[in-house]
Amino acid sequence: METLNTRLGKALMGAEKAGSRLSKYGLVAKAKLVGLNQAMTKLAPQIRYWLKTGFVASGKIISLHLPELYSIVRGKVGKTVELGLSWGLRRLRGGYLLATVATAKNELGDTKFAVSAIDEHIALFGRPPRAYDRGGWSEKNVVALKKKGVKAVGLAPRDKAKWEVSGATKERLVNERAKIERGIGTIKHSKYGFNRPAARSARMMGACGQLAVLGFNLNKLAR
Repeated sequence: METLNTRLGKALMGAEKAGSRLSKYGLVAKAKLVGLNQAMTKLAPQIRYWLKTGFVASGKIISLHLPELYSIVRGKVGKTVELGLSWGLRRLRGGYLLATVATAKNELGDTKFAVSAIDEHIALFGRPPRAYDRGGWSEKNVVALKKKGVKAVGLAPRDKAKWEVSGATKERLVNERAKIERGIGTIKHSKYGFNRPAARSARMMGACGQLAVLGFNLNKLAR
């Protein structure tokens, strides 16, 4: 496999130097071969690492045709790992959803997204939300959100830390968190196609995800 990939790389370099005249399907085929060559160049050492140690290498390529995809540890019953792209989803008043697709595996972890979601909200609407609830609690994040103008910070505390909200506000934010799960479950239905989209590139997968959310919001608006 490594020998074939090395020869493929040399052939592609030779074609580039020779200035081969390609058009239409020839250019598509060449781009596909370049992508496969680059993916295999990275995958081969990962396979060797697994054969030698029995452990999966960090950043393991899971698809030759879509090397941008990655594994996402969920820890759910019956679905410990999912394959694809990470998404950050927020629920607005009225039940509408906003979606952000990650450009890197760890970009939208709860700790980071807790703050970046507020920045996106301000950029879209010109002001921060009055209340905000999700995971990603830390003293640093609580302070950051308050500085950005969020009055009711409902980040679920860890260990023995105390909630920043209480009473009716806390109850309302906890209920809102449960409601976003409904919205996520809805867009995963085959009607919207958020899961397993018919896409041949990571960019198109992102577009399909946004189209699914758009369809969900339009149906809600029509109702």
